[in-house]
Amino acid sequence: MELLAPAGNYQKFKSAVLYGADAVYLAGPRYGLRSASDNFSDLELQQAVEFAHARKRKVYVTLNAFLHEADMASLPKYVEFLAECEVDSVIIADLGVMSVVQEKSKIPIHLSTQASCLNLESAKAWKEMGVKRIILGREASIEQARTIQQEAGLEVEMFIHGAMCMAYSGNCTISNYTAGRDSNRGGCVQSCRFSYRMDPDGEASIPEQTSSFMSSKDLNGLRLLPNFVEAGIKSIKIEGRMKSALYAATTVSVYSKGLRSLKSSQSKKWEIVLQELGPELEKIPHRDYTEASLESEADQRSIFYGNRNGRSKSPYEMAGNVLEVIDGKNFVMEVQNPFKAGQDLEALNFSGSPVRVPVTFMKDLSGEELQQALPNRLVLLPFKQGIEAMNVVRRKTS
Repeated sequence: MELLAPAGNYQKFKSAVLYGADAVYLAGPRYGLRSASDNFSDLELQQAVEFAHARKRKVYVTLNAFLHEADMASLPKYVEFLAECEVDSVIIADLGVMSVVQEKSKIPIHLSTQASCLNLESAKAWKEMGVKRIILGREASIEQARTIQQEAGLEVEMFIHGAMCMAYSGNCTISNYTAGRDSNRGGCVQSCRFSYRMDPDGEASIPEQTSSFMSSKDLNGLRLLPNFVEAGIKSIKIEGRMKSALYAATTVSVYSKGLRSLKSSQSKKWEIVLQELGPELEKIPHRDYTEASLESEADQRSIFYGNRNGRSKSPYEMAGNVLEVIDGKNFVMEVQNPFKAGQDLEALNFSGSPVRVPVTFMKDLSGEELQQALPNRLVLLPFKQGIEAMNVVRRKTS
């Protein structure tokens, strides 16, 4: 089963690949649904495909925004560029976009969850039109996905972790009216995460103390990973192109280790594996977790009643990235969040295990000793066995 991870920029892309993703989905500067993400320039996309293919991994490019007529003029040329790059698939939600892809290339087509494919007959129809894979709407269960994949005779991909939308597979227009941003063209500002109430006149208002009754909890399907495997689901997908490299490294390594454990002939009981892996998913910022519709139909228990800033305070935050190991004695780190000498850091090696790094000394690249590391600076830290270039480094926040 394929483990599919998100990448909002090239750094996150490398993290996803190196921490164990079999494939990564990303977007260029247009046609995707995350315009607030950094996204990939043409050169970065070419480099990403080369990086992935050299490691036998795949790259999927999203073309799933709802395109208007003015958007279509430049699409054929971009599709030709993607074909030259040898991307492994494009993710589409629109019949017109699919027609352009089929006319200008032989790139395999995956149907976006934006198309809200939720039943067998719909899957069969999309297959007849040339779709290779269906990314099922998050309203479908694992058992429904099993039936659709087996009887339709195409690949099925399902979300297993990350933020969720209360609307049908993202088909929501609240941001259009509250912020003038088209959520189905990459501009969603997550208006559903705000707190609302009804005023006496029956009109929506946003006072200080209210409820976010339109906000979903975050999906966490780790417990049900054996069910995905047993059902033969082709691909499990992590949401989060706008989230940090720490998020990518943590989620990918957890689900990758889970899959390896299930495949191993020496595998432990899943309950024991779950006890080992589950706490790692608490070390990244998230809303309360839910299994949503994976096993049974989602209900009011899937609603997150906190406020917009009410995501759990993670006990960890990203400290930075390892750029280089020098002679097995020190390593160079690019700092993302500040920390001080005397604090402990943890580097996540590519197996997902934390390596404790006591900051007994810290220097800049000129050799001058530092007492505090500031964002966007390079610092020299003591090497510990197991640390490699591109490892993500985290620190405790309390």
